[in-house]
Amino acid sequence: MATLILFGTLITLVIFFVKIILRLLSHRPMGSLIRTAIVIIISYGMIWIVFYSISSDKPIPFGTDVCFDDWCATVTSFEHFENNSVELNHKGQFLILHIKMSNHARGIAQKPSVPRVKIIDSDGTSYTFSNLGQQTLEKQRGNQIPIDSKLELHQSLETQLVFEIPLKCNDLKAVIEEGPLITKLLFYSDREVFLLR
Repeated sequence: MATLILFGTLITLVIFFVKIILRLLSHRPMGSLIRTAIVIIISYGMIWIVFYSISSDKPIPFGTDVCFDDWCATVTSFEHFENNSVELNHKGQFLILHIKMSNHARGIAQKPSVPRVKIIDSDGTSYTFSNLGQQTLEKQRGNQIPIDSKLELHQSLETQLVFEIPLKCNDLKAVIEEGPLITKLLFYSDREVFLLR
């Protein structure tokens, strides 16, 4: 529903923009169209802020699917990456998230659109996966399956992602997201998170 509202609003604004351009080219007044478009933008923005302010994090157990249409993913477990190699001689800590992706569609293959996994600390700072940590992990455990891999019907795949987190961070939680940047404009709902304790 939130997606339909967003795209409906965007389409309406595009129509208003085209009308404004046409009136501009024909030297006709366009003040009312501009005011209406501004009201639409402000109204959507205010509703977005309300939904954002009342949303919260909803902890879910490891192994619980977080679904985006028919593509689902979950954190099944996590571990500290204990490695004494020079490559990982950093001041932070390395965490490995075990991720399982699955296709819940009824009849077609699924490929997620810009899937992301991040770890968030108690201050709200986000950490994405570490390229160096991932390379070191794959030297030891073999190549890992990319999280954006295409899944055939009813197929499930598992992979591991490495994150570098400062040692001082606490109350860590993992979040799975999917979709392009424009999905940030969707009305917020409670965010499902995996507590890394």
